[in-house]
Amino acid sequence: MNRREFIFSSAASTLLISGGCSVPPNPLTPVITAPAGKLQGHVVDGVHRFLGIPYAQPPFGERRWRAPERRPSWSGVFQAGAYGQICPQTGGLLSNALLEGEDCLNLNIWTPDPSARDLPVMVWAHGGGQISGSGANELYDGGHFAREGVVLVTCNRRLGAEGFLYLEELFGEGVGPGNLGMQDLICVLQWVADNIQAFGGNPNNVTLFGESGGAAATQATIATPGSAGLVDKAILQSGGHAVQRPATATAIARHVTEQLNVPAGDLDALRQVPWQSIVDLYPALETRTEWAQPQIYLPVLNSHMPTHPVDAAHSGLGLNIDYLIGSCRDEANLFSLFMDLEGSQFDRRAQQVVAAAGASWPDVLRRYAQLRPELNKQECFNAAVGDMWFRVPSLRIADGHQRQSGRNTFVYLFEWSSPLIGAAHALDLMVFGNGLAFSFLAGLKDYDKTAEFMRKAWVAFAESGKPDVAGQSWPAYTDQQATLSINQTPSLHAESYRQLFPMLEPVIGANWRAAGL
Repeated sequence: MNRREFIFSSAASTLLISGGCSVPPNPLTPVITAPAGKLQGHVVDGVHRFLGIPYAQPPFGERRWRAPERRPSWSGVFQAGAYGQICPQTGGLLSNALLEGEDCLNLNIWTPDPSARDLPVMVWAHGGGQISGSGANELYDGGHFAREGVVLVTCNRRLGAEGFLYLEELFGEGVGPGNLGMQDLICVLQWVADNIQAFGGNPNNVTLFGESGGAAATQATIATPGSAGLVDKAILQSGGHAVQRPATATAIARHVTEQLNVPAGDLDALRQVPWQSIVDLYPALETRTEWAQPQIYLPVLNSHMPTHPVDAAHSGLGLNIDYLIGSCRDEANLFSLFMDLEGSQFDRRAQQVVAAAGASWPDVLRRYAQLRPELNKQECFNAAVGDMWFRVPSLRIADGHQRQSGRNTFVYLFEWSSPLIGAAHALDLMVFGNGLAFSFLAGLKDYDKTAEFMRKAWVAFAESGKPDVAGQSWPAYTDQQATLSINQTPSLHAESYRQLFPMLEPVIGANWRAAGL
């Protein structure tokens, strides 16, 4: 077994293991009375936890590929003691404790004290590239955040074809609008606005945050009509901010429906197709490089989301929101464990971004070699690919926000480094304090100090709009482009990425919709 096979096997084993030891049951919380209905959860290590709360009707049957419908108030006491079903997954590894199903639009809440008043609220959008993931992942347990004085909410949203198959051109207006995952997040935010006071939270101080696909979903939600006024602050961790265009999205939908022998316009027939049958088509879809630009299932740029998420602030969206945004120094090192990046969708997207800047890909790679002489040729390639996917679009978002908005903008670079994969994608999930996505990749290196710093900064930002932590200055991202390095000992970068890579400045200043990105 080679190194890549060992790491993948170990990662799979880590994610699939579920506990087998019996533990005493956690005590019940008092019954909570919210507008949605009465609830009762459990007290876990001093934190009140409520799991599996339905926020919308099951998005199947007559509701399939339609905007979410709020769940009506229930009678009796809802027992919120276990995670609910998760939305159908198109990819990724699942714990055998989680069940995919049709009644999957639910959320989970951790609060230090339901009787408190006006605690900051943080709503987490999970990662998974819009095809996998859930709010029920044990990595996202909100206990540590709650102990810092936050009401933490995680949630499920529709994924893959159920969330992003664009059907309007084939089945009519409002059917499969191409951004149902974002509409689900808006429905979550509306539920929070109506109900979170019953859990001690302040509905007027809500931070929407996420990592990877969750950060992309956060920004796409801000770019979606209907989200205005529901989000006060946003934290974007390593978002790969991309979209599909209607023509490509329609070609994908036509191919999918033809494979299923469903004629255009026959929505009843399409709704009767088991979701697993559509999931099974995905591996073949991924091979169609003309459609995977850069991925198959992404929010679609149309009347339901008319602004490219990367262009949002430049177009006047999200200007009343404080922003904290950043990426990991070695993002692509994680993906290089599972695939050859050269020739992959990661490579294609990176070169597309560089071309939009009018820059030369070889020149960019040479610049990485100059700035990071400790890296070999392959490692420089990985660094460039990761930055084009995650760092460059993040900097365009930050640049637009700091120029157009009177609210705060803060930028970071996560540089805590695993001995095995460096400062790779997903290692910043340490902010939850529940271990890493692939915890053994920490190489037995202690990360508690860095995780605690991140969490305290995130909580301070949620409270005040500024990530103030005692003993660490973090200036705003203005024309000086201040960037904080998050590491065992945080520090400010002497020069920003844009100062180091002036050849990429045109794409940071470009309209990404017009550029075809």
